[in-house]
Amino acid sequence: MRTRSLYFTGPRATEIREEEVRVPGTGEVQLTAIVSGISAGTELNVYRGLAPQWRQTMDPKTRLFSAANGSSWTWPARYGYAMVGRVSALGQGVTVLSEGDLVYSYSPHGDHAVVSADAVIPLSNLPDPEIGVFTANMNTAYNGLLDANIPLGADVVVMGLGVIGQIIVRLLKRNGARRVIAVDGVASRRAVAKAGGATHLLEPSATVAEAVRDITDGRGADFVIEVSGSAPALNAAIRTVGFNGTVIALSWYGGTFETLSLSGEFHHNRPRVISSQVGAVNPLLGPLWSMGRRSEIAQEFLREYASDLKGFVTHRFPIVKAGDGYELVDNNAADIMQVLIDYRMN
Repeated sequence: MRTRSLYFTGPRATEIREEEVRVPGTGEVQLTAIVSGISAGTELNVYRGLAPQWRQTMDPKTRLFSAANGSSWTWPARYGYAMVGRVSALGQGVTVLSEGDLVYSYSPHGDHAVVSADAVIPLSNLPDPEIGVFTANMNTAYNGLLDANIPLGADVVVMGLGVIGQIIVRLLKRNGARRVIAVDGVASRRAVAKAGGATHLLEPSATVAEAVRDITDGRGADFVIEVSGSAPALNAAIRTVGFNGTVIALSWYGGTFETLSLSGEFHHNRPRVISSQVGAVNPLLGPLWSMGRRSEIAQEFLREYASDLKGFVTHRFPIVKAGDGYELVDNNAADIMQVLIDYRMN
């Protein structure tokens, strides 16, 4: 059987190739894609050629990146991690899934994928397959809040109101934040955040830190969750958080940090800066918490916020026009939120 697969052939360059789909082996399943999501964070860094793996290799033992042994990745490469599809064939020994099951897979963009049956996430009760595209986003957003460990009544700033920022706004409201201060340069995104529970809306500017202090009786935020992916925003987050406050950096930064200042507020206000990465759960939560437990709860949130998530989809493209979708995301068009590759379109 033939399939169409999306390849990155160089920085900001994509190509659709036709190739054979292999038969699933023992313990594997074949998936036929319905939709997949283009990530405006991690995936965009890969598309732009900014991910460190294009220049370096990470030692799995030391977890250090080094250019000494060349890069981990080479062009052309496949990428993507937000595919929703149905099981179309079963390999030998697969009993936990059936043909026709709706599942999420961390698979690259393409009409089909062959993966381990243990690697997919069943979406059996999901009201709309498209909502499943937000599985990774929900896990990332929820993991950020677990890393922050925010107390009831806190004042929290969310910088960046893309998909993950919007989800965080909603989870903060659910979690009992007193003030949720949402920051983004796009008016429509600020409006969506207000509908999701944000109590205050700000545009990014040199005076955000001062504005937040006006809102919080001069204290500054208890927590700033930085989700914009903009390197200067991390500096703004450090200025905005109050004395002994916490900055949660969810972004995979692809830029440089010439503007980062560690001599003023960072030194004198003692903020804690936590890198939140979805590959692990906050160890301070103790042994009862695992990635499996987090994923199970995130699946419940997917269903609970299904209506909001559906509204985040702003653009869709057939796979043959996927390059146009990447260009749209890369140019940070004001009207985009979530761009889908829709395999049901010609």
